[in-house]
Amino acid sequence: MQEEFDNLEEFTREDTEHALPLGWLILFIGLIVFGVYYFYAYTPAFTGWSQEKAFEESMQTQPK
Repeated sequence: MQEEFDNLEEFTREDTEHALPLGWLILFIGLIVFGVYYFYAYTPAFTGWSQEKAFEESMQTQPK
C-alpha cells in the first residue's frame, strides 16, 4: 500500500522536466541587464566620476 504513494514518476511531466520556470528566466535576464547597467554606471573609465573629483567639487562649493 505504501508503494503506491512513492511512485513520483507518474506525477512528472516529460515536456517540462528540464525547463526553467518563466519567473526564474525573467529574473535571470533582469539581473544580467542590471549588472551591465551597474558596471557601466559605476566604472570611472566610462563615466569619468572619481572620488577625488567629487571631493574637489564639494570643497569648491562650500563657503569659506
